[in-house]
Amino acid sequence: MKYDLKFLVSCCLVLTANGLFAQDIIPLPKTAQSSGKSFVLNAKTIIRYDGDLEAHAALLSGFLSPATGFDLEIMRAASPADNAIYLDLVDGLPQEAYELDVNEDRVIIKASAAAGIFYGIQTLRQLMPVGIYSRERIKNLEWEISGIHVKDEPEYKWRGMMLDVSRYFFDKDYVMKYIDMMSMYKLNTLHLHLIDDAGWRLEIKKYPKLTSIGAWRGEGAERTGGYYTQDDIREMVAYAAMRNVEIIPEIEVPAHTLAAIAAYPHLSCNEKPVKVQVQHSISRELYCVGKESTFEFLQDVFEEAFQLFPSEYIHIGGDEAKYDRWEKCAHCQKRKQELGLNKEAELQVYFNRRIQEMVKKYGKTIVGWDEIIEEGLEEKAVGMIWHNKKKAFAATAQGHDIVLVLTDHCYFDFPESNIPGEVKAATWMPPISLEKVYRFNPAIEGLDEKYRPQILGGQGALWSDQFIHGTVLQEIAPINENRSEAYFDYLTFPRMAALAEVIWTSRAGQEWNGFEQRMQTHYNRYDHAGYGYRVPQPKLVHKEEHGDGFTIALENIVAGAEIRYSTNGIKPNVYSEIYEKPVRVKRLQDFQAITVVSRKHYSLPLLFPVDYPEFEKYGKFMAEWRAVEVVSEQPVEFERKATGKINKNGTYEVTFLYLDGESDIKVEGLAVYKNNRIFASDKRPGKCGKENRSSTYIFEVDNYETGAEYSIKTKIEGIGGNDSNGVIFIKYKENSD
Repeated sequence: MKYDLKFLVSCCLVLTANGLFAQDIIPLPKTAQSSGKSFVLNAKTIIRYDGDLEAHAALLSGFLSPATGFDLEIMRAASPADNAIYLDLVDGLPQEAYELDVNEDRVIIKASAAAGIFYGIQTLRQLMPVGIYSRERIKNLEWEISGIHVKDEPEYKWRGMMLDVSRYFFDKDYVMKYIDMMSMYKLNTLHLHLIDDAGWRLEIKKYPKLTSIGAWRGEGAERTGGYYTQDDIREMVAYAAMRNVEIIPEIEVPAHTLAAIAAYPHLSCNEKPVKVQVQHSISRELYCVGKESTFEFLQDVFEEAFQLFPSEYIHIGGDEAKYDRWEKCAHCQKRKQELGLNKEAELQVYFNRRIQEMVKKYGKTIVGWDEIIEEGLEEKAVGMIWHNKKKAFAATAQGHDIVLVLTDHCYFDFPESNIPGEVKAATWMPPISLEKVYRFNPAIEGLDEKYRPQILGGQGALWSDQFIHGTVLQEIAPINENRSEAYFDYLTFPRMAALAEVIWTSRAGQEWNGFEQRMQTHYNRYDHAGYGYRVPQPKLVHKEEHGDGFTIALENIVAGAEIRYSTNGIKPNVYSEIYEKPVRVKRLQDFQAITVVSRKHYSLPLLFPVDYPEFEKYGKFMAEWRAVEVVSEQPVEFERKATGKINKNGTYEVTFLYLDGESDIKVEGLAVYKNNRIFASDKRPGKCGKENRSSTYIFEVDNYETGAEYSIKTKIEGIGGNDSNGVIFIKYKENSD
């Protein structure tokens, strides 16, 4: 790993647009001012604490010990002292607020509650050299903390992430690691998506089949799954509480319940045996609303769950229910008639009200996706607004609170870009870049000011249904790999840092360029902490056009990394030319550049794709072929991604279009793949070049699957040479139904 000395010894000072002395603290504090000389941590530094803060003093010592090698003494004391870090409980500060003072003699963290003390500790760690996050000792490094005075508190009380452990099971160790990742940025709510069609992950002792059957899918060697024992849950809850993270369980009703129904078929309307799904879909099975046994089952489940989760909230899902089963069920229709209801959607309101009444005696408030916000939900609830912003207005007017989890800013299962080579991810919405996350604003435009206090905050969502679209992301158990964890890390960082800032820092204090600048050393922190992340592409400073081409200037936005580039239209690699000054090229599309952290860790390319508006009639641009990829008189494998371009059932055309060069290319038909399995083809050979400038292939899609990965494959060869260049377009023709 390569690091700049200035980042190892002392983090750079950053002066933000609003004049705040912030170093590289994320989220940006409310106020931060330089206080002169730095404090240097050494082996004789003592951690002193006031009141009931022994556990936090020990936690701080545990944070500092691995990298420094110091086994710091902790002691209870009534006042600070020289060469000490003092944790001080005081009166008069809000629940999560803190003050941090660093000078050459001592460090003092003040707060009214343990939450504020913990956040002060997190800021203190960010003020230290990046190596403090290392799990191994770093020798010959002065552990300097720049002199600073910070006063800070969050803008919103709910600052969360949702982790989907139902579609793909992540064990307790990863959940606790994820809590550490969240707490690094002062997030305080982990919404644990425990139950869905693809798996039941919570041990309920009264109903053992929920985990013996509902926690597993597939047969034989393909069988996969898992669940959390009640002891696992207790351990995770305690671990989170120490880091001021509240775990809110999600126990879905009435839809997304196939795993429970597979275990206990009597919970459904038709009581027919079903299996836990092995491929992602939204099951039409629902809990039967007409049977009292359904509510008896849920009462038992909640009773055990509430003994494990002390949160004041219980998330009940409530989304994407299809009412086919209720419409045909005698029990449900009888219930509907007895209640005098007109439609099945009103049965779901009744269902929600029954759940509210059930959990109220435990002091719980229900949380649900925005579908639960309907007339007739009389008790106060929390609406999680994910796709229908209008529900925010309805919810607040009805007296409910809201949390914003908007798909176009907060769904981290979408990729950050559509650059070729981006990881497989959800495709039903456009990519969500780091900057787009930073533009998220929980304060909904147009909402009456009197309802602002009902906006609790915001949350990111990390769904894992990609793991059950084919087998591309499945781990190989015999070699003990952690591919799934690395994948979730990649989708999380750095976007979670941006989310944390926009729900902690006031809107007036947010500024994208300042955030991007402060992020530069945080990638180094991830490296030391063992967290995966997406390496950002080099930043384009400017591209200047002149008579014979373009001059391109770049900026490296990862501390200590390099920029490598190419000028032949082919993606550069870790051995390509090092960028040191602006580069001149004849055509923009000939230039690509990557950020290189190490030979195993680098970014996708910064590139300049051409729109080719003259080919609009051929549909959407999909890919290029370059002369360097063609071999004369010898077929070579050629594959390009089509995910997102193939997006519904119907007839498609793929056209190869010649651009320039002296030779033609031969195309040996076309095969179309879904999740690495062929499902369509057009075997007609073709060629394109100077005379015949295009070659078109037609295929049908009749079983489109949201979230699946699509690609086209063929073989191409040069005819009489290999100097031709061209583009490939894809066009949706018509629905095949």
